[in-house]
Amino acid sequence: METGLTVEEGRDRILALSEAKGTEYVETEFANGRILSEDIYAQENIPPFDRSPLDGYALRARDIKGASGETPVTLKVIEEVPAGSVPTKEVTEMAAVKILTGAPIPKGADLVVKYEETEFTETEVTFFKPGKSGGNIVPAGEDIRAGQLVLSKGERITPAVCGIIAGLGRPKVQVYQKPVVAFLSTGSELISVGEPLSPGKIRNSSVYTLKSYLEDVGAETILLGNVVDDPEEISEKIRSSVDGADMIVTTGGVSVGDYDFLIRVMEQIGAEILFWKEKLKPGGAFLASVYKGKPVISLSGNPSAAAVAMILNVVPAVRKMCGNREFLLKEATAKLAEDYTKSSPNMRIVPGKLEIREGQAVAVLSGHSGNGMLHPLHGCNILGRIEAGSKGMKKGNSISVYYI
Repeated sequence: METGLTVEEGRDRILALSEAKGTEYVETEFANGRILSEDIYAQENIPPFDRSPLDGYALRARDIKGASGETPVTLKVIEEVPAGSVPTKEVTEMAAVKILTGAPIPKGADLVVKYEETEFTETEVTFFKPGKSGGNIVPAGEDIRAGQLVLSKGERITPAVCGIIAGLGRPKVQVYQKPVVAFLSTGSELISVGEPLSPGKIRNSSVYTLKSYLEDVGAETILLGNVVDDPEEISEKIRSSVDGADMIVTTGGVSVGDYDFLIRVMEQIGAEILFWKEKLKPGGAFLASVYKGKPVISLSGNPSAAAVAMILNVVPAVRKMCGNREFLLKEATAKLAEDYTKSSPNMRIVPGKLEIREGQAVAVLSGHSGNGMLHPLHGCNILGRIEAGSKGMKKGNSISVYYI
């Protein structure tokens, strides 16, 4: 059994087991956050015709090329075209069409002049300056052209993408199925969140953070409940749950104490153990196994340690299982906002916030954190990376950060 892998080595072992599921069609109105499993080409132009972006008059630019305050030009209004209608008349010499925002440009017109730049009656409109051909005309296909590759397989559907899909006339879209991740919490000290506290017990809050991180990246989650520190009960729960999940995540029981049973349990049920422990603080107590072809990830029972290890190792794997082609965490470099005085024999991860100060990316790291604390993760959008061997770092030093 391999032990003491780097985070990158451990993450890549898990990624190698993580593949996208099958596909399904979902209605476009419910597609936000899903991952496309098809390339989408435009079957038509968007917009589908030349249109006016404003209320005004459509005309031929050459008919008002000599217009000025001293020599205004008056044209005959031959038609009015509101949005949703189509012109029935062609714009000819010294004629104009009253046009509303979004309406098609009539044949013969090559310029739209806004209302407020004219004087008009129901039958005539007067212009006081010239305009350029093509002015205030939105051409067909300005946004998207027919035949264009608009969206690619593996792309995450965002609110803007939902609108694009709808604009292409697609009431349904093909996406990857969501992977199902089951969470099992081990520990005789754990009680459910609704139970009253009693001596020696703590509420199992950690699993709600963990499941929410994976839901944010596209997974469906199942809570398998709490199991006491008993190898047989843990074994039975994993055996009975594996067929209904694509991945199982356990918390607790992965260190070296008398009640840390997860290695024994995984060996007992015939799982293949990939590795145990990573060179990481917090979160180094980490066990990765494969059971019936499914990854089983066993995290520390300490909430912050479990969250850090899961973000670094499991979030990329779940993104990949969702079909997302950009599954790795985004990394950046930022300057420390304050001194960081702790020594770090192994790589240390510290929650924090990325801020822009005087045009520079600055990492504001949590000054008060611990393996058992979830509060430092509140409001954080980065995990700061302090490299192994650091004896402390000064304000203004650069560090790598994972953007979460």
